[in-house]
Amino acid sequence: MREITIFGVRYCAASRQELLGELTAPLAADQCRTAAFAPVTSLSQAARDADYRGVLNGMTICAMDGMPVVRRARKLDPSLTDIERCSGPDMMRLVLDATRNTGACHYFYGTTRENLDLLCQALERDWPGLCVAGTHAPPFRPLTEEEEQEDIRRIREAKPDYLWVALGAPRQDYWVMRHADELKGIRVLAVGAAMNFLTGQVRRAPEWMRRAGLEWVYRIWREPKQFWRYAKNGAYYYWRCAGQDLLHR
Repeated sequence: MREITIFGVRYCAASRQELLGELTAPLAADQCRTAAFAPVTSLSQAARDADYRGVLNGMTICAMDGMPVVRRARKLDPSLTDIERCSGPDMMRLVLDATRNTGACHYFYGTTRENLDLLCQALERDWPGLCVAGTHAPPFRPLTEEEEQEDIRRIREAKPDYLWVALGAPRQDYWVMRHADELKGIRVLAVGAAMNFLTGQVRRAPEWMRRAGLEWVYRIWREPKQFWRYAKNGAYYYWRCAGQDLLHR
């Protein structure tokens, strides 16, 4: 799998089908395959925070979740003409499609109990034949060590092939890396709001806005409280791009 480094973060440079092949490839019982889907907000945070950068670089796969990131990669390496935006919601749908009626089991961890109940209904409706090993919504607060270990025990007993983690970035990425060694034989994917999109609890931007790299505008319109998060990280990202281009010239 090709890689490209942007502001110190090592990204997987791939098309969606290439990444799907990596995510669903056979996995040894003593291995854990981890994946993060990092948009501009995550990239900007990681560029400023060495610890978070180390977390993303420690993932088996760090995918480009955002057209600005894809465009930056193409500018840094013009040979990457075939790479695509590989967002958490898009790749989740592709993996669910690919594993339906195969016997592969999925565990869904995060979001809320209400949303997980809606998710199970959506899976039964849209992915009949999909094996659901379990679901759990932890409380919206830091967990104690005992609570975290109980969650890990519950997941391991369910023996899923895929563990979908939706705790919000960067919390979910730290959670994945902290527990990867305890989740052998499992593909662990940190997918943020993907479960909320699947259930319709959160409406996703129209396709044309996603292709144009304007999904953040739609998210701010729908969730005004996100404005400063997007503004701060977006400004930092474009400032770094401008500085990098100036030095290159």
